[in-house]
Amino acid sequence: MKRPMLVSLTIGAGLIAGCASSPIAEACREPNVALGVAGALAGGLVGSQIGAGLGRDLAIAAGAGTGAVLGSRVNCK
Repeated sequence: MKRPMLVSLTIGAGLIAGCASSPIAEACREPNVALGVAGALAGGLVGSQIGAGLGRDLAIAAGAGTGAVLGSRVNCK
């Protein structure tokens, strides 16, 4: 798979993960979309510094997904 397409899919998956329903999501009715996007970008950037090849691609995906979820929940109590 080409890298630009993989990065686009990773960011999209991270954004969707930020909308996932869970007990935490129920407690936080309005996730912060802007911080979710920023978290996905930052997580993907950090993941791109790890490993090489498929390992790097997986680190980017994990970083983007984690960053999106954490970023969207910053203002939740």
